[in-house]
Amino acid sequence: MIGGSMRDRVQGFVAQCRAAGLAVTPQRLAIFRHLAATDSHPSAEELHATVRRELPTLSLATVYKTLDTLATVGAVRPVSRLGARGRWDANVTSHHHLVCTVCGRVTDVAEPRLDAAARPAAALAARHGFTVAGHAIEIFGRCAACRGRQARGRSTTARGERGPWLRCTGSSGPSVG
Repeated sequence: MIGGSMRDRVQGFVAQCRAAGLAVTPQRLAIFRHLAATDSHPSAEELHATVRRELPTLSLATVYKTLDTLATVGAVRPVSRLGARGRWDANVTSHHHLVCTVCGRVTDVAEPRLDAAARPAAALAARHGFTVAGHAIEIFGRCAACRGRQARGRSTTARGERGPWLRCTGSSGPSVG
């Protein structure tokens, strides 16, 4: 968990929802609390499995709709869409991600030199008539655990590697891709 105590984060979330005219439902609150309590960047499916322990009637569709709604008001953001499942983050402060192309692990990184990319990106966007809402950089590669398994000659995953590349994505609200 990043960014203050859980109590403070939940209070900020409630205030943010109310300011946006959004009802603070038990489902929204539970999904946010579980997402804010982890830095593992869970998928909607993983959040659903966790939150259902608290709210057994919660549907996966509700989790997806809630995450999309919370992203619209800036309370959460999608992270990597690597593979079939998107991952989510309740840390909406400026930071970037390292994404393992083998196991899908997402790691938060704060790096001022990457933040500096916002200036030339904004200038480029302006030349194309595009208004920038934010930025985030995702750096793709292999995590230490997957490199270690490969060095020992063991398969890292049945899914295989999805390809190393660097991707910049928006980081504010629904413009994140």
